[in-house]
Parts: sequence; structure tokens; C-alpha cells
Amino acid sequence: MPLPTVNWKYVGALNHTASSINSALDAVYTLGTAVTYADGSPRVPGTGSAWTWNREIIGVTVATYGAPPTNALNFRYIIGGTLGASAYTFLTPDTATLANCIVYGMARGAGAYTSWVNAQPFTSGFTGYWRGTAVYTNPYDSVTMWESQEGCAIQFNRTATGNISAVNFGALFDPLTSSTLVAESDGRVYSMSGTGSASVVAGNWLQAGTGVGAGLFGSSATGSGAAHAGTLAPGSTVMVGGAGVQTNRFGDFNVTTSLVSPNGDIVRIPFSQLSTAGNYLGQGRNLFLIKDAISRQTYTSGATTVGYVFGASTTGTSDSVLLGT
Repeated sequence: MPLPTVNWKYVGALNHTASSINSALDAVYTLGTAVTYADGSPRVPGTGSAWTWNREIIGVTVATYGAPPTNALNFRYIIGGTLGASAYTFLTPDTATLANCIVYGMARGAGAYTSWVNAQPFTSGFTGYWRGTAVYTNPYDSVTMWESQEGCAIQFNRTATGNISAVNFGALFDPLTSSTLVAESDGRVYSMSGTGSASVVAGNWLQAGTGVGAGLFGSSATGSGAAHAGTLAPGSTVMVGGAGVQTNRFGDFNVTTSLVSPNGDIVRIPFSQLSTAGNYLGQGRNLFLIKDAISRQTYTSGATTVGYVFGASTTGTSDSVLLGT
């Protein structure tokens, strides 16, 4: 039986000091604690689609961590990083620390928060970190956030070029079954994905296979610092198939701005995820493949908001998905 429909909301975009990892983390936290959405509607953390965020400060912000309002298994998601290289627990295939790099991870059955550099930032249940983006190498200067009752999507943006890196996490995919071999006890699967430190997201990421720049919503490459995506095995803190095993989207697509219906209406194609072994893991929850578009656009039908574009560029058309309302 399908899971409840989630409703994506656009929190907004916030500028920060270019190339500053701590400023970027502050921007994530500030967006995560906002009291209004970009459209001016009220936002109350812990209710509706609004996540609850906290941060760790050691002189400057070194980590920010969030929880969705619908969260039966007490998941927590964390983004961390410092100017220098700090020791933290990596998730295969990433290796070694890297200065000026944002990393991301998640924990199931999370307990009290300790510190982002601890082996267990939430006392127990932690996956380890993958690299999300090299903020200094690619001088990003703003953060963009979207959220739903069970998922969060974050972009790190560079104004001058429109380039982005991304980190996405939560119960983003519906396994379409409650089998204990497939789904958690709440019927969900939990995943995370990120661009990595090696590259920005490629403009043609939907047809980029498992290449370095292919990382949005579930496409992986094997190298350290490359794009990664993973889904937790039910009841476990390891990825499907074993520690560090990754997941991929269902298919590669040569998408253009012509992907519309004959009358010009927006086409929304369900977006799905597979394990690297080829097993079906789930269908995107109000997450759809659409025509090439500009990221951060809002799609409307008359006065009704249909969804928000999450793409590879904020200045030009690129491969994109729609986060539906």
C-alpha cells in the first residue's frame, strides 16, 4: 500500500560568506529555524512539513543537524565540517579527512547528541559520513532548502556560475510494500545522497550514469569524494547489501526542455531508485522527473503551486526533478 503523500515546501535561499564552510553551515541552520517560508506562509518547526534543526558551535558553527516532523523511528540527519581537517568516521567508499569539506550522515534510533566528530554523534545508530561538497574549492555563496514531512533537500549554490552541490536525505522513496525484507517497521525506506567533493552536479546528470557529477537523488560513483547515494537495510545501520553499498536511480534519461505534453503541460514522471544489484528500492515520494529547467523555480497551475524545481543550475536550464506540493 502506498505511503502517505508528502508535501514539499520551499524554505528559501540564503546568502553566506563565499568559500566559508562555517558560514554555509550557519545558513543551513538559519533556514532550518525560519518562521516563514519563501512565500511568506508561516513555518512552525516540528509541524506540517517543517523540520527541527539544531547546531553545534565550537567558536563557529561546525555542524547542524535536523529531524523531520514525521519520524517514528527517531532518525536524525547531520551536516558537518570545519576549515581544517578533523577526524571523523567515514562511510565506504569515502576515505580520509578533507579540509573545507561538508560531510553528511544519518542515525537511526538516535539518542542524545554528542559531537559531530564522535564515532556516534547521536550516541548510537550512526552510518558514518560521506563527503557532500568542497565549499572552498567551489566558492559557494548561498544555500537553498526544501523540506517535506519526511525528506529534506539542500543545495549549495555559486551565484557567479549557477553551479550547485546537493545533499538530500530522509524517507524519500516509497518501497510500495510493507515486507520486512524491503521496508522498515513503519513501511518506509531511509536514504541519503550527495554530490561529493570531487565535482559540481553535471548539467546532464540524468544521463550521466554513475559519473562523478551524477549525484542527485540516488546515483553513485565508486571513488572517494565522488557522488554517493545509499539506502539503509531494514533494521540496520548499513546500506542495502552491506556497509558502504550504494544505490542508483532507475535509468538514464536524455531530457530536454521539450519534455512536455502536446498541449505544453508539465509532464511529471515518477522517479525511482535501485540497488546496485538491480533490486527495486522505491518510487520517489512526490518526486518527479521533469523537463530541463532552472533550479529554484516554482511551477504553478493558475494560482496553485504545483511544485518546486530542483536542478543542476540556478542560471540555466539543466536536468531537473520536481518536488511536488
